[in-house]
Amino acid sequence: MLLPQQGERTLDLKDIKAIIDLMKKYDLAVFKLEKEGIKIELEAHRVPVPLVATPPAAQTTPATPAAQAGVPAAPADAKQAYKEVVSPMVGTFYRAPSPDSAPYVQEGQEINKDTVVCIIEAMKVMNEIKAEVQGVIAEVLVENGTPVQFGQPLFRVK
Repeated sequence: MLLPQQGERTLDLKDIKAIIDLMKKYDLAVFKLEKEGIKIELEAHRVPVPLVATPPAAQTTPATPAAQAGVPAAPADAKQAYKEVVSPMVGTFYRAPSPDSAPYVQEGQEINKDTVVCIIEAMKVMNEIKAEVQGVIAEVLVENGTPVQFGQPLFRVK
């Protein structure tokens, strides 16, 4: 165990618990602080929540009268067939390398796993984000210059 040197500050357990409570309150995935001899990094490990959940009752219900009469059912949610490019970190989302540059990708553009699709700025560092999926950009889900969370969908890909 390291003991603080003279003049160094320490964090008490109550301080750490207060930081954790703030992380929960503001739904933060990562918290880092380095100040006056104190360095702390906290990361929330969350279980991913499915975007579309089917209630158990819907799975066991009998066919509707329309389906029994041979009327075609509405197509299943088409967005389920899409893949998503998600944010690997907390930061600010940028579609282009600079304000006067064209966006990395546009809707309708074909991409592969190594295609850079955006930049996420975290702690003054610009991080290029690769698609990690192959397909065609179907939808841009985030506005340029807005904050994003870890795991937040950025693009929908066909």
